[in-house]
Amino acid sequence: MTTSHRGFQVRQHKPWKLWAALGLIVILLALFFYLGRSYQGYELRHLQLERETLVSRIADLETRNSGLVQKNAHLEGSSRIERDAYELASQELAKLQQQLLAQKEELVFYRGIVSPQGAALAVNLQSFELRPKGVANQYSYKMILTKSGKSTTKVRGGANVVIRGDNSGAVKELKMTDLRLENPGKANKFAFRYFQVFEGDIVLPEGFEPFEVEIGIKPTTKKVKSFSETRSWTQVLSEGV
Repeated sequence: MTTSHRGFQVRQHKPWKLWAALGLIVILLALFFYLGRSYQGYELRHLQLERETLVSRIADLETRNSGLVQKNAHLEGSSRIERDAYELASQELAKLQQQLLAQKEELVFYRGIVSPQGAALAVNLQSFELRPKGVANQYSYKMILTKSGKSTTKVRGGANVVIRGDNSGAVKELKMTDLRLENPGKANKFAFRYFQVFEGDIVLPEGFEPFEVEIGIKPTTKKVKSFSETRSWTQVLSEGV
C-alpha cells in the first residue's frame, strides 16, 4: 500500500487587500466625521437663530412693558391729580358752606339785637345750647341774652337755669349754678346794653337722666318783664350740634 504525501502548500500573500480595507475604513471614518461636523454646525446655526429670535422677542416685550408702565404711571398721575383737585374743591366748598352758615347765624343774631323803633324794652333769650365734652356726664353750655328797645338803656338782672331729670324713678331738679365746674353757686347776673354771653362747663351726677331745661330770666330794670322758657334736653343738645 502506497501512501501519498502532499507536503507543504505555499499560498501567495496579497497585502493590497489589507491596505484597501484600511483605506476604506479611513474614508468611512472621515466621511462620518465630516457629516458629524456638518450636522453639528447645522444644529449650532439653528440654535443661534432661535436664540436671536428669542432675544428679539424679549427686547420687544421689554419695550412694550416699559411703554405700558409709563402709560400706567401717566394714568395714575392723572387720576391722582384729578382726585386731589376734587378733594381740594370739596374742602373749599365745605369751608364756604361753614362761612355761609356762620354769616347766617350772625345775621339772625344781629337781627335779634336790632329792634324796631318804638319796641318795648325787654330781655330776649337768643339761644341756649349744650354740648357733650367727651367725658361722662360733662357738658359745656352757652347762653346768649339780647335786648330790644332803646339801645342806650342798659338792662340788669339774673338768669336762673334749672335742669330736670329722672333720678331712680323720681323727678329731680338741679340748679345749673350748683353743677358748674368753675365758680359753683355763683348766680348768672347780667348787665348789658346790646347782648351778653354766658359760657361754662357743668357735670351731672351719676344716675341722673335729664329730660328738660327751664331758663328763667328775672330783670331788675324797671318796666322789663320776667319770663321763663322750658326746652327739652334733646332740643338744647341739637342746638349745640
